[in-house]
Amino acid sequence: MSALAKNPSLIVGVDLGTTHTVVAWAERDTDPGAIRVFPIPQLVTATEIEARPLLPSLLYAPLPGEAPADPFGDAPFALGEHARRRGGEVPGRLIASAKSWLCHPAVDRTAPILPWGAGDDAAALPRVSPLEASARILAHVRRTWDDAFPERPLAEQEVVLTVPASFDQVARELTVEAARRAGLSARLLEEPQAAFYDFMRLAGAQGLDDLLARSGGEAMVLVCDVGGGTTDLSLIRVARGAEAAGAPPVEVSRVAVGHHLLLGGDNMDLALAHLCEPRLVGAGEKLDPARFGQLVLACRAAKERLLGGGGVEPSAGGAAPAPPDEAPVTVLSHGARLVGGALTTRLGRAEVEGVVLDGFFPEAPADARPQRGRGGLVAFGLPYERDVAITRHVAWFFARHAPGSRGPTALLLNGGVFRARRVAERLAHAIERWGGPPLDVLPYADPDLAVARGAVAYGLALAGRGVRIEGGAARGYYVGLEPPAGGGPRPAVCVVPRGAKEGSVHAAAGRTFALVVGRPVRFDLFASDDARADRAGDIVPLEEDRFEPLPPVAVAFDAGDAARARAEDGKRAEVRVQIEGELTAIGTLDLACVEVGAPAPRRFRLAFQLREDGRGARAGEAEGGAPAERAPARPHAAATPGGKRLDEAREAIERVFGKGRPDVAPREVKNLVRELERVLGERATWTTETARALFDTLAPSARSRRRSADHERVFWSLAGYCLRPGFGDAGDPARVAALAPLFAEKLAFPQEARSWQQFWIAWRRVAGGLDEALQVAIRDLADPFLAPAEQRLKKPKGVKPEALDDLLELCASLERVPAGRRSELGAWVLERTWTDRDARLWAAIGRIGARVPAYASVHHVVSPAAAERWLDHLLREKWEELPSAAPAAVQLARRTGDRARDVSDRTRGEVERRLVKAGAPEAWVRAVREVVAVEEAERAAFFGEGLPVGLRLVGE
Repeated sequence: MSALAKNPSLIVGVDLGTTHTVVAWAERDTDPGAIRVFPIPQLVTATEIEARPLLPSLLYAPLPGEAPADPFGDAPFALGEHARRRGGEVPGRLIASAKSWLCHPAVDRTAPILPWGAGDDAAALPRVSPLEASARILAHVRRTWDDAFPERPLAEQEVVLTVPASFDQVARELTVEAARRAGLSARLLEEPQAAFYDFMRLAGAQGLDDLLARSGGEAMVLVCDVGGGTTDLSLIRVARGAEAAGAPPVEVSRVAVGHHLLLGGDNMDLALAHLCEPRLVGAGEKLDPARFGQLVLACRAAKERLLGGGGVEPSAGGAAPAPPDEAPVTVLSHGARLVGGALTTRLGRAEVEGVVLDGFFPEAPADARPQRGRGGLVAFGLPYERDVAITRHVAWFFARHAPGSRGPTALLLNGGVFRARRVAERLAHAIERWGGPPLDVLPYADPDLAVARGAVAYGLALAGRGVRIEGGAARGYYVGLEPPAGGGPRPAVCVVPRGAKEGSVHAAAGRTFALVVGRPVRFDLFASDDARADRAGDIVPLEEDRFEPLPPVAVAFDAGDAARARAEDGKRAEVRVQIEGELTAIGTLDLACVEVGAPAPRRFRLAFQLREDGRGARAGEAEGGAPAERAPARPHAAATPGGKRLDEAREAIERVFGKGRPDVAPREVKNLVRELERVLGERATWTTETARALFDTLAPSARSRRRSADHERVFWSLAGYCLRPGFGDAGDPARVAALAPLFAEKLAFPQEARSWQQFWIAWRRVAGGLDEALQVAIRDLADPFLAPAEQRLKKPKGVKPEALDDLLELCASLERVPAGRRSELGAWVLERTWTDRDARLWAAIGRIGARVPAYASVHHVVSPAAAERWLDHLLREKWEELPSAAPAAVQLARRTGDRARDVSDRTRGEVERRLVKAGAPEAWVRAVREVVAVEEAERAAFFGEGLPVGLRLVGE
């Protein structure tokens, strides 16, 4: 990212919200009272432009033939109020909640997956990634600003961009990248802090003094920011300053921030949509995903009208208009513009308040904890929080971070939902019931504008014009170390302590590490918001309830001359380093290994992996994405790299595949795998490190596979086995990249059926590491041999593959192939089941149509319509004669909570009844009936064999 703007004349705050985007600004040399809101020009109809304080954070893809004006260069999308209106009228063409998608770990947030749930017939629909959608909104802001202030372009100003306090480092990095793509350099600020900056701006010195007087000299302020997509909680301490000369009269510090809660106005809109849906289509029926999206938007509009007054003081003065008693909710038919074929119902204000108050703000005692039920309010692919009771999350947050206190002394509310007086009063009442000190509910004018204005106030505070909130890093950051040989919790070293100041470099003092260079290495990172104070360099046990895993850092550093010399002497290339961490001025985390004991020490910077593609993906993801994590190796399981037995195994590979050796008999080639098992133990006991070390010995001699048919067969057998499942180790992307070109070369001995079998099996074993382009290339080769004859697909010249059943298993495992082509393959296989009773066919269909992928982003899942067609045929089969029938049915009918992936309730009910009748395990029945996490054994079964020891697949 480029550096922050030099010598800016303005400070500009941008609230890139889930629902709206707001921009505020002020001169750098002005007082906080002079902050102004920038009305953002936008389309309000297809031809009319207005400048409004709120820009809906939406992108609408116009229909073919629709030609809205494009004065801002937003094509092929329309943004603003016009996008909101048309998105509510035309199903399936609106991109909403891009901000929520930025923090969704089970999808590739850099892939064009939005609009989510668009049908297979929407091939011409323009799509963007969550990252690109956010960048487009910011680019619209930049262009309109530059038009209004041509002599003060936005890129040359100090831009403060707000994010939820609970955003993890990947979501923050993606936000910074979105700004960069829009041509902006931005500093990040947590939204609850921004809201409190706006409160301080409005209250002034006297207001803060009054707060302290009411709180007995020190105030503990709970900030509750309920936005469109997230609930953000922060605890801020306000105290009188030291009496020393030059000390500020008031000291403000952020004490804690809450966990990421994908819970906000969107969830309320969904709850209201579920309430209205049976009124529109009848009990037991459901709208398709696109029209349900319309319904959600219509419920949002009704909610805003019905709850839109009475809770805050309007900035313009005067009483807020009374909300109506009821509001219409209308969903248009497919293809309808404004009239004709519409479905309509009405929502009453009391009804909406009941859903919001009883569902989201119920009474919750001080010791309440969020419920961890299996089901959740889920839609549009986003993993919303399972317990929607915001009051329970607030109680748990406060109990964790203020264990000695019975309650906060003050409450600051932010977010449009608190415009409704009853909602604000309900939350305040729930907190007062904890029995703490009298609760001071702070005034919160204009919650839609407060965050953007507070971002500017923060920028002014940095320039010395206002009180600054101290507090530093909301979390401490740790690097995982090797587990102890005798067992026990894995240790980690603190590299950035909780509370670290921006720009302060922290070194793990007294801790020197050996950094392997010259080959890929992996750093497992963890974060903790625990109140315990760890210092940089402290070694602590990784306790599950205190730490959350971050995306690992996988890098390969240049060895340098000295390290290379040591490596040539047979030693591993290492350099001695200290780990340094810094919370940067823009709000992101910077980690590095700094060489020690060198005249000119090198600095090895560690960068987060932002792309979630199954290769080295973060642990703990929600559903798919095949999150992988290195678990501690089992004691005494097998040899590890560097041992004598491993050296002997490498020598065995070198004898067979190294430079031609006359003393290698043909039987030695055939028995290579058996020899490796004699040296290292059974293959099932090989650790990840051992398997990858064997692959690294084998891969450089890939051309030697052409020496004989046995060489070729053994090469593919060993290469696939040692690299399975294609991801999970730091060096796997490089290994897969080295292996990938060999697919195009196919076999040197194509007449050998066993070689074809091992060739297909090898690529199936590493499928999780193959990118979309290579998976499509495999399908291009395979399709002519798998398609029905009437398809008349042209077979490539000179290719006559054998072992087509193994080829089918490979193709069924290619989860990154576009959903349309995967549906096509499923249809071909289904046609074969009419005359072929081979159980492997239904096993393949189950993999192709699985609702939860084993490793790919969930946007690759085939449509529920295709899965239902296949289930319709499967339900007619005699399951007692097909051992693969029940497992395939579970994969096809598994409930995810995502309307864009789930089959109908009717079909799922039929599958559930059939599973019960067949005596299927209760866990299978439950997976069809309700949303449950995918077990490790289920994911491992996808790959057809055990994973390497030390590598496990994990779910949410």
